[in-house]
Amino acid sequence: MAGGATIGEPVPEFDLPAAVSGGEACRARLADYRGRWLALVFYPRDFSLVCPTELTALADRFDEFRRLGCEVLAVSCDDLESHRRWLESDPARGGIGPLPFPLASDEGGELSRALGVYQDPPGVALRGLFLVDPEGRIQYQVVHALGVGRNAEEVLRVLGALRSGGMCPSSWAPGDEVLDPTRVLGPGRVVGHYRIEGRLGEGSFSSVFLALDTTLQRRVALKVLRPRAAARPRAVLDEARTAAALNHPNICIIYSVDDAEGVPIIAMEYLDGTRLDRLMAAGGLPVPRAAAIAGQVASGMAAAHEAGVVHGDLKPQNILVDDADRAKIVDFGLARRIRPTVDPMETADGWGAHGSGLTGTPGYMAPEQTRGEPSSMASDVFALGCILFELLTGRRTVGGKNVLQVFEAIRTIRPEDLAAQVPPRFAPILLRALAPDPARRTISMREIAEMLASS
Repeated sequence: MAGGATIGEPVPEFDLPAAVSGGEACRARLADYRGRWLALVFYPRDFSLVCPTELTALADRFDEFRRLGCEVLAVSCDDLESHRRWLESDPARGGIGPLPFPLASDEGGELSRALGVYQDPPGVALRGLFLVDPEGRIQYQVVHALGVGRNAEEVLRVLGALRSGGMCPSSWAPGDEVLDPTRVLGPGRVVGHYRIEGRLGEGSFSSVFLALDTTLQRRVALKVLRPRAAARPRAVLDEARTAAALNHPNICIIYSVDDAEGVPIIAMEYLDGTRLDRLMAAGGLPVPRAAAIAGQVASGMAAAHEAGVVHGDLKPQNILVDDADRAKIVDFGLARRIRPTVDPMETADGWGAHGSGLTGTPGYMAPEQTRGEPSSMASDVFALGCILFELLTGRRTVGGKNVLQVFEAIRTIRPEDLAAQVPPRFAPILLRALAPDPARRTISMREIAEMLASS
């Protein structure tokens, strides 16, 4: 048996002839299963003793696999004619009878070898099982000896656990809650090479811990994502990796992004500062301080935009200010949420009963975002305009008791009314940054930074 692909690696592309019950022979291609889970089941031989018990057990639970968005493909090294005869033969005479999934013929053993389940002699595939995610990557694999059959219920249990997106202990069963690492982590616990020292805070989709990087012996802020059945942890981590390329004094540094232990974590620069919304809790800041902080945020955002990175959820809660009044922007592209929110100041992802696709924080969304359009550089500019107004006045840019009222206020915003409430030298920024039409919101973050620096 040769070595094969391992967890997280892509399944080799394949295109095999396959027999199906009650139909003509077809082709079984990996490309045909993209976008769905696939249970790739290798078995030794047709007309054998243990194999029928496995395949008929899978067939009996096939509807359950389908409900979990998973297809089943059985593969052996028998030829296509053997598959056809086995499906058509009476079970009392050694046949298997109809199956709801194809039997593919890996007659030369190429796929079996590539996945490390080929045994020669006797020239057959071992009982290998691979659960392949919709992106074509292996997320589970097990190989049994020829004489030991696999259990369909256990396959379904593992499939459900993988689809949950969370951590599932050995006793986990479909319908059970997944283990939430943000609840069980505490001082002394270890994730990867990070030792937890304490909890710094919680957000809509994660908890942040103070941790020691035991490799580099430095303290970091460790963002640990919560398990969510409908979440896209891979997309979140990919966004974090993009943001990690940013290097600017007003942007929080991302050191590493990892989910190797099944816990999606983002290790960031530890910042000893105060959230901007808390600094403004007692009202607006003195004008010179407000302009200086907003200018730093604009400068950091200009660097991000020039690198092609959109924040998507710029708000005072995502800006930290240290004792030297140095502002740092956090959570680039990371503000994702699955459950609907009713708080206008809480991040949303797919907000709404019908999955409208809204992302961001309602109180800082641009008008186009309230219509379900994606975040953009122009929407970041609108959010900064809102922040600048609040820094100067101590009042919310848009008001409302619920999300729908806030959306209505955003869609009917009058920049000229808001500009009239701030010192005249800031009015040109608000007039352009809060323009309802993104096509007319032509001011850039770099321009805002320069205007604030000279104000």
